[in-house]
Amino acid sequence: MNFVGCCMKRFFKNLTVCLILGIMLLSSSAGWAEGEPEISSEAAILVDFNGGGVIFEKNADEKNYPASTTKIMTAILAIENLDYSEVLTASETAIDIDRDGSNMGILSGETFTVEDLLYGLMVHSANDAANVLAEGVAGTIADFVIMMNEKARELGMTNTNYVNPHGYHHEDHYMSARDLATLGSYAMKNEKFRAIVSTPTYEIAPTEKYKEIRYLSSNNMLINPMKGRKYIYSPAKGIKTGHTGDAGYCLAAFAEKDGVSYVCVTMNAPIDENDNHSFKDTINIFEYGFKNYKMQTISDAGKILATSPVKWAKGNKHAVLTTNNTVEVLLPTDFKEAELKTNIILKEKVTAPVKTGDVLGSIEYIYNEKSIGVVDLVASEDVKRSFIKMIFGSLLDFIFSIWVMGPLFVIIIILLIIRSYNLRKRRKMRQMRRRQNREYF
Repeated sequence: MNFVGCCMKRFFKNLTVCLILGIMLLSSSAGWAEGEPEISSEAAILVDFNGGGVIFEKNADEKNYPASTTKIMTAILAIENLDYSEVLTASETAIDIDRDGSNMGILSGETFTVEDLLYGLMVHSANDAANVLAEGVAGTIADFVIMMNEKARELGMTNTNYVNPHGYHHEDHYMSARDLATLGSYAMKNEKFRAIVSTPTYEIAPTEKYKEIRYLSSNNMLINPMKGRKYIYSPAKGIKTGHTGDAGYCLAAFAEKDGVSYVCVTMNAPIDENDNHSFKDTINIFEYGFKNYKMQTISDAGKILATSPVKWAKGNKHAVLTTNNTVEVLLPTDFKEAELKTNIILKEKVTAPVKTGDVLGSIEYIYNEKSIGVVDLVASEDVKRSFIKMIFGSLLDFIFSIWVMGPLFVIIIILLIIRSYNLRKRRKMRQMRRRQNREYF
């Protein structure tokens, strides 16, 4: 009995140790919550899709070769400038591409709808589709590249320069991770673009020059199980992969979970036959964001946040300012309210009447010295106008306006000049009389 008891005691002791080790192992495998993720990509960034705040970054402003993530710009310009059902014809110049790059085998004179070309561009990463769309938008590829760079400047992408519409390697064709995240965030606000980049497979019907169906399959292993399930990530909804020998592996990705949406960019991940570090890094970064940040309420709808003086208001009334909706922003799960600061900016002049809901200013929320959101401040109730104040106020405003005070000031100056002249004249007359009197005597 003692022997059995001893064995049982040792068994439970070992079981306890195993459980503790197991818990520690699980904790370490989910260790993103402990600190920032360790990644092998040379540059990366994680951006709050809705608020724009940066959650994580590594060398985010360094210039890297974007490879086929370039096609995000090509796609959004095509969507914004062409009709989906418009038919484009492939020219000889459009299909004159390096055949070691990705293409869908477009033939000279072959016609496609813009929609099919966009799926070929973003699902199959077809360089020839990029050229056909570029000519469809701008007439020539060179003019389209000008549009790409103009759009980049418009979006504030200061570390970007495009040379072609597809991302085939060129020394002067580069982007930073921050710029790519800016572009990805902008593009994902477009519903057509979002639908395309979240599509794992697509079929293009036979054309007049190609009698078979073109089967397209995305290289984005976060969303396409046809490429294997190793990197499938259920919150992911796109966006675009990229790869050349000079660029390494690049990935712009979008994911959403529990009301939180992120855009993640990894650039120049090492080329490894056994592992795709761009997908691995991206998943780690996404998990870091989802585990350590969540939407937090920092102000309830209707809460009084400020007051604003109102000219000609009936009584001594001020406008009471609130927000239309509950203010929720993405913050660390352990954020301290004491570290949250606000910066209130009010309109300089507010004149009655004021209606409920009129925007009279804004409130900026600042956490850890970074802006995390700006929300409109609106009037919580009507402020009526006092006609007596308005009449007397308008009269005083008129009296003290430049149209009255200006001429009055000029008249006063003229009168002072005349008075000064007359005083000087009288002084001279007195001096002359004194001189005459002295001569007389």
